[in-house]
Amino acid sequence: MSVIRQVVVPTDYSEASLNALESAGFIAKQNHSRLQVVHVQETDELYMDKAPLLINDHVRSVADAIAGGVQQKHGIPANAAVHTGSAGPSIVKTALDLHADLLVLGAHGASGMREGFIGSSAYYAVKYANCPVLIVPEGSKWPGFSNILFPLRTGFGSQKRFEFVRALGSEQGANIEIFGLSIDRDPVEGHALELLRNRLNAGTKKGAFTLSLHLSEHKHISREILDRADRMQADLIVLSPAVDVVNKQFFVGPFSQRILHQAKVPVLYVR
Repeated sequence: MSVIRQVVVPTDYSEASLNALESAGFIAKQNHSRLQVVHVQETDELYMDKAPLLINDHVRSVADAIAGGVQQKHGIPANAAVHTGSAGPSIVKTALDLHADLLVLGAHGASGMREGFIGSSAYYAVKYANCPVLIVPEGSKWPGFSNILFPLRTGFGSQKRFEFVRALGSEQGANIEIFGLSIDRDPVEGHALELLRNRLNAGTKKGAFTLSLHLSEHKHISREILDRADRMQADLIVLSPAVDVVNKQFFVGPFSQRILHQAKVPVLYVR
């Protein structure tokens, strides 16, 4: 059974959010998942309680049309919902209420965030969503992933996290590179990562996971991950608390933040 059963994708009808919708539809199709399209009609928090904003029929019909188009194109169950409120909290709450397995957002919304910054709603979702969050940059379409970079330290990560990443690329037989991060050049770390790779590939006809052990200076980790993604022509970077050696709830460390804001390809954050 697929680990991705419910995909939620917010849209503000911008190019970035429509690109995210393309990726979400493809992922839902290959995992035989349901897809929920969400549009948030933002309101001023000062007046939300005094004068709730009414959702007109046109806004609802546009959202329904988008969901219908996805359903027809990919042959998957797709529905639409329209909410009012602040975009970030509304998106996270919707994902929680629907028991979403994946939340997919465009990096920039119609609010026109500056270059090199993913946007406040996307960043809020990365911090607070109870499920993995995929951030899709604007400018290019990403219908699938075949070359995935997964930075990792020994002692972090779980089988469940790897299975989730595998689900994103299994249909295309994706290459998933474990980019081992080692600070003190300890050969034991390299051996531990080799064992991890072998365990993940055990029982498969073709090994999906390859391994490169990178000996990194701590302060340059984000730059080196981005450079490695460029060199291997990665179409997805997977981040987790292991990149920053932290595992605090609702905290995204500085290395992950830098990668999220600067990556030119989609980034998946998996706790």
